[in-house]
Amino acid sequence: MTEYRIGICSWTDSSLLSEGEFYPARSMSAEERLRYYATVFDTVEVDSSYYALPSARNAGLWVDRTPPGFLFNVKAYALMTGHHPRADSLPADLRAMLPAAPKTTPRGEIERSAFPPEALDRCFTLFRESLRPLAEADRLGYVLFQFAPWIRFTESGLAYLATLTDRLPGWTVAVEFRDRSWIPGHTREVLDALAKAKLALVSVDAPEAPNAIPRVVEATGATAVLRLHGRNAAGWLAQLRGEGPSVREKYDYLYREEELIELVGEARILGAKTKRVFIVFNNNNRDYPARNALQVLRLLGKPLPDFETLKARWKSARPRRRTGKDLPGGLFN
Repeated sequence: MTEYRIGICSWTDSSLLSEGEFYPARSMSAEERLRYYATVFDTVEVDSSYYALPSARNAGLWVDRTPPGFLFNVKAYALMTGHHPRADSLPADLRAMLPAAPKTTPRGEIERSAFPPEALDRCFTLFRESLRPLAEADRLGYVLFQFAPWIRFTESGLAYLATLTDRLPGWTVAVEFRDRSWIPGHTREVLDALAKAKLALVSVDAPEAPNAIPRVVEATGATAVLRLHGRNAAGWLAQLRGEGPSVREKYDYLYREEELIELVGEARILGAKTKRVFIVFNNNNRDYPARNALQVLRLLGKPLPDFETLKARWKSARPRRRTGKDLPGGLFN
């Protein structure tokens, strides 16, 4: 039978923490939040790894703080997906490969063209080493390659995709395209290349907006990923106009029941062709991703956790601190 994994993008998103509606208390530590999250969902996406390579120590702590079977899906580091990495995120090994005065972007990032080819190879080595504790514990779901929106379809781009299986041997790799030259521009060619390399296509749900990638529900490997960004067209258009909306402004969207029914139907189509389907919510404002993820669990007929019991148990087991008070539950009361 197909395995369905439901979760959200980041258990530490600022909107999820500040509202105090998902977690039992706003004052929870990083360890407490992850342990609590893992009592509700069985997978999560790590987005912080895009900004800086994670440490192997932290990856080991993630394993220790979650139950057996819980899976982490990790976003590839910026340099690996055609983005320009931040200078303060560069490991010493990569910094040493740069010229004395590398070219930078208007935002102060290091231009990816400043790195020699061997820097990318070293980056993959460091990435593998940082996630080794997850892989060895069989707790790594997929690695997400969300390509930069300026990365267009080329033969060299296809060739790069073909190398990912060898660069990350034994790991599941999922690819999300963000330029229409890939899909719908060369859909069949792209799907064939992914299938040949045993890479998963990320089926994206996003607002209908100029240059948006259409959602293609197609399985190209043993794993399928349905990644849901919400349908807030105003926020996406603001970004296209260069207005720089905040994460909350861009992803401010709560899916309606009828929309989720449609998406679950598509997940079942994927499930008929694959062994495992991930449904991951990235509509990051307030508790919206958690709320929608719970609705999907119900629509799939999965058992829902008793939140009142979970929150009460957590509060009773947690030592009372001298400062601050537990916030009253919001959404799940």
